Amino acid sequence: MNPPCARCGKTVYPTEKVNCLDKNWHKGCFHCDVCKMTLNMNNYKGYDKRPYCSAHYPKTSFTIVADTPENLRLRQQSELQSQVKYKKDFEESKGRGFSLVMDTPELQRLRRTQDVISNV
Repeated sequence: MNPPCARCGKTVYPTEKVNCLDKNWHKGCFHCDVCKMTLNMNNYKGYDKRPYCSAHYPKTSFTIVADTPENLRLRQQSELQSQVKYKKDFEESKGRGFSLVMDTPELQRLRRTQDVISNV
């Protein structure tokens, strides 16, 4: 018994049969799902068991991997290795000057000496 066509459902005879994508097709029914361009075994691209021409072949997109604890740990490790964190800390502290915590007697003497020298 002859199998039915995957597109039109009519009987496919051996002279007009195209066996592709695990289905049987008439030569005229084996065309792109989008633009209806007639395809053959050399120029078709199958996706989800449907024939497409190369221009209308669906683009596969990749899903984003969730931020698992392992991925977060790896990201932190790579930031440390690339010294991004160290550079950021350096840039933040670059504008700050040093502050004196406490005036020791030696610092007071030096300050008085500098004041005297600057007045001269």
